[in-house]
Amino acid sequence: MSIKQKTISGTISDRYLLSKEGSSRKTYHVVLRLEKPLEYKVGDSVAIYPQNPSSLVEEILKYFPEETVLHKKTREPLSFKKHLESYANLNKITSSLLKLINEKKPSSTIQTLLEDKQKLTEYLSGKDLLDILQDYPNILTSQEIVDKLLPLMPRFYSIASSPKKDPLHLHLTVAYVCYEKNGRKRCGIGSHYLCEEVDKTTPISLYIQNAEHFALPGTDKPIIMIGPGTGIAPFRAFLEEREHTNSTSKNWLFFGERNKQTDFYYEEFFNKLIAKNFLKLTTAFSRDKEQKIYVQHKLQEHAKEVYKWLNSGAYLYVCGDAKKMAKDVEKTLLEIIETEGNFSQEKAKEYLSNLRKDKRYIQDVY
Repeated sequence: MSIKQKTISGTISDRYLLSKEGSSRKTYHVVLRLEKPLEYKVGDSVAIYPQNPSSLVEEILKYFPEETVLHKKTREPLSFKKHLESYANLNKITSSLLKLINEKKPSSTIQTLLEDKQKLTEYLSGKDLLDILQDYPNILTSQEIVDKLLPLMPRFYSIASSPKKDPLHLHLTVAYVCYEKNGRKRCGIGSHYLCEEVDKTTPISLYIQNAEHFALPGTDKPIIMIGPGTGIAPFRAFLEEREHTNSTSKNWLFFGERNKQTDFYYEEFFNKLIAKNFLKLTTAFSRDKEQKIYVQHKLQEHAKEVYKWLNSGAYLYVCGDAKKMAKDVEKTLLEIIETEGNFSQEKAKEYLSNLRKDKRYIQDVY
């Protein structure tokens, strides 16, 4: 079970793009300076309390007079602006808000949506509070909106640095999510907050979320790390700590992204470790060739050696996308174990299950 620690404050001490000009996405390296050292280990995550984009809040406030509301949970008075900034999830609208609009001003359009779950889901998908106010203006009061919106929750990021090297600075790898829809710019709340909204003087509330099992083994144990995209973050921390503590263990990293020229995050750091014979690196850049190559294809390409490492006691870690990548990696691992170990499908599943029970096959997926 993960343990939530006490909330403290930090500020951004550095922030720069990892992806280069011409990349199809923006990924940042963000460094937070903590007000005091926190107790954490590599493999843990940090929870960031974001604020909603100021531009979105200002647009919503145009529909309402300046007024005081009561916090949904504590019932303490605060300005509607403050509630929109810090406490309300403006990006996820539930049917209860539409039901209230329909009660106050009956609408055949809303009634149809409420009676058809699929149409309701399609309508609400990707809509924020401003969209609803534009479709149905001047119906709800600010307090009614406060009472119907979901709370703004913290965003979690894998920590990309070792506290043993620097206990006062905490590094993150952040994919900036932003796109256009219906003529407006829409952004991920956490990534926009960290990458665009805050400056170096803005206090950021955060706490550590400990990961009980996603941790480095003893310094003499070999590790295989599979971390495409921002899934690289905890493995940067693993390698930084092992280098800092002069570990003599073998380290093998599988990293994947779209293009080598623009999306090879931490290339200089990895090359330095390779030059010291400290790291074995296998990369998969999916859009550099006509046929897309992903980390699972590279695993299969190195099947014999992967199986040899596992049989010699290696710990295997996977971090990143849960919907597809982690499933494809597991399917490939089972195929490798079945083929290289000359096992039946059932025996291969048992082998992988035993790795998991022994905490030698560990996932941090989302």
